[in-house]
Amino acid sequence: MPTKNLGEDEQLLVSIKPEGLKSIDPIAIQGLYQQEPNRLLFGSTPYLALYNFGKKFYNPEKIDQRMQRLQAKRDEKIKNATTEPAKIARIRDRFNNRLERLQKKKEKGNFVMQLGEPPAIYDSTLMERTMDQIDIYLNSKGYFKHTAEYEKQEKGKRVYITLNITENEPYRYTILDYGIRDEAVLDVVKRASVRSLLKPGDIYDEQVLSEERDRLYNVLRNNGYYDFARAYLEFEPDTSFGGNTVRLRTIVQNPENDSLHRVYTIKNVYFKTDADRFGIPRDTIVYNGVKYVAYDHKYSTKILDKKVDILPSQPYSQLRTSTTQRKLADLDVFQFNNVLYNKVNNPIDSTGNYQLNAFVNAVPSKRYQETTEFGLTYTERRPGPFSSIRLRIRNIFGGAENLDLGLRGSVEGQVNLADVNQTTMIREIGGDIALSFPVILAPFTNKKLLTDYSPRTRIYTGYTDERRQEYERRLYELSLNYIWQKSSRPLQPPTLQYIFSPVNLDISRVKETEFSPEFFNSLIELSRGDSALLASFRSGITPYMSFNVIYNTNDFKQTRNAHYFRTLAEVGGLTKELGLDLSIGDLQTFQFARINPDYRRYIPLGNNRYFAYRFNAGIGSPILSSNVMPYEKYFFAGGASSVRAWRTRRLGPGSYPTFKTDTLNNTTERSFDSEQPGEVLLEGSAEYRFNIFSFLNGAFFVDAGNVWLLKEDTSRPGADFKLNRFYNEIAVGTGFGLRLDFSVMILRFDFATKVYDPAGLPGERFIINDFRFSDFFKQSNQSNLSIGIGYPF
Repeated sequence: MPTKNLGEDEQLLVSIKPEGLKSIDPIAIQGLYQQEPNRLLFGSTPYLALYNFGKKFYNPEKIDQRMQRLQAKRDEKIKNATTEPAKIARIRDRFNNRLERLQKKKEKGNFVMQLGEPPAIYDSTLMERTMDQIDIYLNSKGYFKHTAEYEKQEKGKRVYITLNITENEPYRYTILDYGIRDEAVLDVVKRASVRSLLKPGDIYDEQVLSEERDRLYNVLRNNGYYDFARAYLEFEPDTSFGGNTVRLRTIVQNPENDSLHRVYTIKNVYFKTDADRFGIPRDTIVYNGVKYVAYDHKYSTKILDKKVDILPSQPYSQLRTSTTQRKLADLDVFQFNNVLYNKVNNPIDSTGNYQLNAFVNAVPSKRYQETTEFGLTYTERRPGPFSSIRLRIRNIFGGAENLDLGLRGSVEGQVNLADVNQTTMIREIGGDIALSFPVILAPFTNKKLLTDYSPRTRIYTGYTDERRQEYERRLYELSLNYIWQKSSRPLQPPTLQYIFSPVNLDISRVKETEFSPEFFNSLIELSRGDSALLASFRSGITPYMSFNVIYNTNDFKQTRNAHYFRTLAEVGGLTKELGLDLSIGDLQTFQFARINPDYRRYIPLGNNRYFAYRFNAGIGSPILSSNVMPYEKYFFAGGASSVRAWRTRRLGPGSYPTFKTDTLNNTTERSFDSEQPGEVLLEGSAEYRFNIFSFLNGAFFVDAGNVWLLKEDTSRPGADFKLNRFYNEIAVGTGFGLRLDFSVMILRFDFATKVYDPAGLPGERFIINDFRFSDFFKQSNQSNLSIGIGYPF
């Protein structure tokens, strides 16, 4: 019983529920609770039970004794190191960190107690404070005539609180005017009023007033008012005219010691790119009015000029200051940068404005940066080690160019394509070189194209050597990419990214003479008329161009109310039509076109709960004289980021089932051994995500989707896409996920089982009843355990 440890007069608070809200978000009300109730799960309090269980092993006296011993040991070590200040500092830091952990353990309990939650002993004074906070909040939202009271219901020693809230009619703005004595300031404010957040008829809202104050502050700071402070801005609401109306006046006070606010312009701009050397003068280069000062000019002034938005004779602007810092940071050649201003001694210029000198200080990053990575990779049968080493060389040609060199290698066990009961070890090694420029390098652009959108030109080449028991394959890659990005508002993180790749060239070399006889025979058997699978194991050359657009308003942990949309379009093999013949030896050339839109939505529900869903679609086809696409350009369904109840790439096509024959026993059964490429993709997922405790999160999910062929294949009935039946061929899976959130990484375990298999026999397609929990830990065609890094979408 969760209440057995309570005192005689104590009660357990298990629920606070707001009722009657129509316009106000209940999540906002929940954030005002001065006392959080214990969480219920199916009528029980498991988190409280976990806390009480951990408390059995909690001994604060022992923790105090450990802290005293640590303090004595620390003092002794410091005493013995009196002549070594650096050593003393290290000792103090090491012991203090341990003492802080013990103090936290004493205050919050042991590890098990921290996984749970302490009893929420009902406190009527905290409930009254909650009601006070609700009144304050509703008034701040314009509901001055609201009513709010709470109702307490007792069930044994449990307390359930219902908040009865009636919003009533809100107050709205009827007149908006100004109280600004400085005519120049009034003129700037009025010119910017088209972007005001306040409109007649809007509901009075103190949060919006705060945002409007910030907007006006930024407007004035971006128009030369260097000394302007938020304290000069205030709002004066008047509700005395009745009728739920507000007359609002925007007031800008004058400085205490001056009758007007001063406007500043930039006199000189100095750009410093190296550390000071006492007593040694720097060399100065003047370019476009900016004075670049350095002992050794290692960075092209033409490139830096495109990143500096502050110029002489401009009015001071906080926006241009911040965009300069952001653009310099995006170069990734400076470890740190800032912009400082000094007022000029003889401040007034010919226009009557006061003057500033701007100092841009940029501290160079290390020229060489090495990154090494080790780990395990797992796809199907047996995990194996992987390793990579990367080297970045910054500012390699003096124009803020960055050169990246990489080497990688891995070993992994996967299904043997000749005998699915055996595991074959795959060895893969590779390397790549990428050179990026901080401008768009294209004809007739003069390197000024898209300068406000952090442009980059990236040239990439890579090599991969894959060797497995059945065959060997080598892949050569070359690409030219133009990348730029936009933000919804200045100084906000970019939400829109464009990647245009006019040149992509993939060359695949396969040694067919080294195919094992068993593998070659199984390849023909698995193909069953599918030319795409056969073509994927032949040497080929694929020239193509692509355009990728990504819109994303979420963060890394996906905690915002956000949208994500990505569209990738590719067209390949047009070089012949453009008069360029890339035929090399026995390499086949592919001609194709494909597009892949992907939409995702993330909705916070409060208390670390989220609802997320996704729609992913695609269509691709060989074009012109080609009758097959490159294998990598086909669509696949199934796997950790797709329909999770199916193994990776094993779902589809359509309602066509793949079988295999056991010649020894003369039996035939469903086979999920071979990958199933398709030319049409439709899939969707929905997840309810929630926190279980501490760093462990959970999710319930449903996935649906499939792939199809565009044209009918008589050898595979039901594999093609038809409008009159595709909806009956949508596979469905469901399951539960565990996610370990380590802040810098999310480790995901998704347990999924099949609900509807469109390739099953008529009357036997709903197969949820075949679920067995043990299927997750063995090779099963009913259920699947997916392990991944990050969220599935």
